[in-house]
Amino acid sequence: MATRKTLVRSRAGVRLQHIEHLARQQVVQSSWRLSTLRQNPPRSFADEMEAEDAFDMEVIASLTDPLIMDMQRRGLID
Repeated sequence: MATRKTLVRSRAGVRLQHIEHLARQQVVQSSWRLSTLRQNPPRSFADEMEAEDAFDMEVIASLTDPLIMDMQRRGLID
């Protein structure tokens, strides 16, 4: 089964991807994956709105994290 990953949003080291599992060029399963540079493991969501809300909350948390703030200041991340 093939997988198509599409970056939906990226900010402050937080990435939200739309993941589609394909069979014969048709989407069989769709989910959203949230990953961060902070020490949190990646999370998966079945609901797009829930994933978007979690992305926003993780960006807020990342923007207050001293390591992430330093990386942004040095231009290492967006």
